Amino acid sequence: MCPSLLPLAALVAIAALSLVTMRSEADGPAPNLLPNADFQHGEIGQLPEGWEAHTYRPSLAPKFALEELDGRKVLKLSGGGVPDCVGYVSAKAPIKLGQTYLFRVVFRVAPNTNPDENLLLQCFGPGANDGIHQYRRQADGWIVGETKITYAGPNADGSEVVPEAECRLMYRFNPHGAAWIREVSLTESTPDPPRWVRVACTSKKTDLASCEAVLDAVGRAGVDLVLLPEYMQGDRIEEPADGPSFQLMSAKAKQYRMYVAGGIVRHVAETDRTYNTCLLVDRQGQLAGMYDKVHPYSPEVNDQGITPGSAVPVFQTDFGTVGMMICYDSWFTDVAELLALKGAEIILFPNAGYYRALMHARAADNRVRIVCSSWNSGSGVWDTVGRDLGNPEVDTSHGNPPGVTHKDVRREQVGEVEVLYVTLDLNCSPSPHWNGGTMFEAPGNRRNRRDQTHFLEDLIRQERERWWQE
Repeated sequence: MCPSLLPLAALVAIAALSLVTMRSEADGPAPNLLPNADFQHGEIGQLPEGWEAHTYRPSLAPKFALEELDGRKVLKLSGGGVPDCVGYVSAKAPIKLGQTYLFRVVFRVAPNTNPDENLLLQCFGPGANDGIHQYRRQADGWIVGETKITYAGPNADGSEVVPEAECRLMYRFNPHGAAWIREVSLTESTPDPPRWVRVACTSKKTDLASCEAVLDAVGRAGVDLVLLPEYMQGDRIEEPADGPSFQLMSAKAKQYRMYVAGGIVRHVAETDRTYNTCLLVDRQGQLAGMYDKVHPYSPEVNDQGITPGSAVPVFQTDFGTVGMMICYDSWFTDVAELLALKGAEIILFPNAGYYRALMHARAADNRVRIVCSSWNSGSGVWDTVGRDLGNPEVDTSHGNPPGVTHKDVRREQVGEVEVLYVTLDLNCSPSPHWNGGTMFEAPGNRRNRRDQTHFLEDLIRQERERWWQE
């Protein structure tokens, strides 16, 4: 079609896209593609110019209007007294297929408003219906949320239609809350590079001698992180946190500049208490953290005097965030879920034995990677899709998520112990149910993907504590 015959809106969009296309690095920061993105154009009490309000059912409509805050206009989103309100305001911007964009929103919420429950900050476009899932508080009280979005391309049919992204600021499920949006931006960006980490895990029962052989082998292979199994000494041998197991892990971690984790029976002499513990040692040979098993196996408690742990920490490493669960923990959903909510990217899972099929669910439900070392049930590494990376096509019922989550899978025999190596990309964390973007995929650990008004945790606790039958 001749450009002169195109509608005016299409010509404006093409012009805007051409300006973006001709930019160079010398031009400075990328321009904001959204119209009136700081909301300074429009009348107080009305919608900002260039933005439209939407709700599927008028009786559910929230309130959207400009008001003055801190000496400037902001867009206020509120419930209007409707408990199950849901609706959004939106504006569109021209984009280029194949380009990555940074979607950023700066906002403030009322004390009774939870951004993860009451706001959805979305940016929908061709093949990427995405949104913001993480926020940062600033010292001045404003909150920043941002995400990177890549729109696949180019146009397969070679059409001249200029693709658009629609920014949606949605408010829902809070009749008396409010949020104030100060600015929204959609700017050209670059995709995040892969964040590779090389991990190793083991299969078969170990003792300190076989652990030393494994640590030498994986150290020579250049791993970033190696996991030894539960009870790495091979039997239920009590020792302090800085006992023989730690001394071995520390020496080898320092020698090969790698992280080492493994399970011990930790005795605390001061209180005469014993815990089933996983230790994490950093590249300098220092203790980076420990986790005490929250769900000990019944014989551990009743016959062996193991005390249940009371905390589920995560640990910052130089490659990402790590959490731990041990053996019987895997029969429960809470440890893995809490670790994921706290930001764990990898869950280390030492055990004597486990139900292998559960790992698909633990990884996929929480969008985490699981690295497992076991006496009796085989080692394994699962990605965020829930795929067993030693045999990733054994279950093909998951979707076809974008990106490459792993590479370089191989096995090595070190004496009686088999070692599994996998390299993981911590910047590639797709969901198993990929449906065109993060707002239409499986929930993973994304807090604002819970589209509900009633939460069942309290009811579960009440039912668990009810010991009588009615």
